[in-house]
Amino acid sequence: MNLQTGFKKFYYTVKTSFWFIPVLMVLTSVLTSILCVWIDRSLILVDITWFKHLYHLDQETLRSLVNTIAGSMITVTSIAFSITIVTLTLASSQFGPRLIRNFMDDTGTQVVLGTFIANFSFCLVLVYVMSMQAHQNLALGFSIAWCLAATFMSVFVLIYFIHHVARSIQADNVVDQVYCEVLKALQHLSDELDSPKCSDSKKADNTLLTMTITAGKNGYLQVLNKASLLKLACEHDLTIRFSSRPGDMLAKDIKVAEVDANYPVSEKVIEKIRALFIVGSKRTPIQDPEYAIHQLVEIAVRALSPGVNDPYTAISCVDKLSVALCELANAKVHSGRYYDQQKNLRLQCKAHDFNGLASAAFDQIRQYAETSIAVTIRLVESLQRLVSISQRQDVHQFAKSQLQAILQKSNDHAFAEQDMQDINAIVNQVRKTLISHSD
Repeated sequence: MNLQTGFKKFYYTVKTSFWFIPVLMVLTSVLTSILCVWIDRSLILVDITWFKHLYHLDQETLRSLVNTIAGSMITVTSIAFSITIVTLTLASSQFGPRLIRNFMDDTGTQVVLGTFIANFSFCLVLVYVMSMQAHQNLALGFSIAWCLAATFMSVFVLIYFIHHVARSIQADNVVDQVYCEVLKALQHLSDELDSPKCSDSKKADNTLLTMTITAGKNGYLQVLNKASLLKLACEHDLTIRFSSRPGDMLAKDIKVAEVDANYPVSEKVIEKIRALFIVGSKRTPIQDPEYAIHQLVEIAVRALSPGVNDPYTAISCVDKLSVALCELANAKVHSGRYYDQQKNLRLQCKAHDFNGLASAAFDQIRQYAETSIAVTIRLVESLQRLVSISQRQDVHQFAKSQLQAILQKSNDHAFAEQDMQDINAIVNQVRKTLISHSD
């Protein structure tokens, strides 16, 4: 695995974990406690008026105080972890199990958990130092002051944590968080790469040789290091063509890419290419905008289920998806073909198209909303918004196909006459917009 490619996956794994930030904070806390004890031993602050009184406190009282703080911190930590687990359980049942990753990605929760454990670790070090025979008469004035300040800070952190958890499970906040992730994923579709200057050609003859690169293991294609692949293709005078894109499920012997060259490519070069993409056990939104869209769709579909029956959350998801598609309709999506400075094709990736991403956003919601008039009307209004801001043929063709499917399902159900009039009214507006743009 290439270092840069592996770092992207490692960063994503660490970012969505509950252990990394707390561990860093615990290590920092232990080092801070050692530094505080060293300051107390060095008597640096004894003669300072503000700190002088701290070194004349009863040691038994201080030891009891530190023990009390340590016990309180581990209790609060247990409560915080319990609240977090309950929140994850509620999120999984209401919004879907894949949304747990978004809650684990919450830096605020990670810092809160780290704060409590770090303060507990600080107290443990102080208790250990105070129990050592060599430090029986050591006055830990500055260390105790730091411990008390950290304890008061933990109280405010606990208040913040309760407020933060209450906000994090609100449907509108969850939808907006996932929507921001969708926009971030869609922005990467327009990313350009600098065209490198290739070295002298290594062609041996005019015969084109093609070598197949397989996945190597079962799993999802997660990351493609396009910049390094383009650079490698130029260095070795290759054309690399990927037949899969991030998010595709691969078998270990399935073809992922083909390498074209005018000379026999060594196995070492093939291994370098294989190191520049990652196959893992699950999909990630790193380079997979369709996965990010599916998360928002999942919230809407669950909201439309009979057990939840929350059309307002579904409507919110439709609104967010329509705005994201409007952004996509106006964006210049990269074709996936990358060239060197001499205009030679060096890297070809399987690109996303508007119809595929838009269908992923609309199809399931349309299917589950066939008995919900409010959500159906909002879907049609979203199509109206989409066709009004874009004159692209593929956008209009998508809108026409969605309108046809919506009307077909509406006619299959015995809706009230007033409801059908509302649906037909907004459908006619979309058709007028399509006709006006086609003229």
